[in-house]
Amino acid sequence: MAIAEEPTASTAAPATIEVGGGLSCHPIPLPTPLGIARLFVTSTHRRQGIASYLLTAAADTMIYGCKVNPRKGEVAFTQPTRDGSRLMQKWGGGSVRIYEE
Repeated sequence: MAIAEEPTASTAAPATIEVGGGLSCHPIPLPTPLGIARLFVTSTHRRQGIASYLLTAAADTMIYGCKVNPRKGEVAFTQPTRDGSRLMQKWGGGSVRIYEE
């Protein structure tokens, strides 16, 4: 009789849990080196690349000598707003994760 293994991030089925706003979460927590809890740019200064610049600066300098790559799922946001979700998708190339606070 075989003993079933506990699912891990690499063996889990790609099932998702709907979070809202078209976002979904993987049912098993995944290791992610950089978490962005909050990022705010005033409405008069949006769409000027400020948020992308700040995110890139954080990803490039968060770990000394090691750049974190959002396109490899190495960055996670808390549950973003609609504008935050668009920024997250554009900046991270669709590979940025969401984490639960």
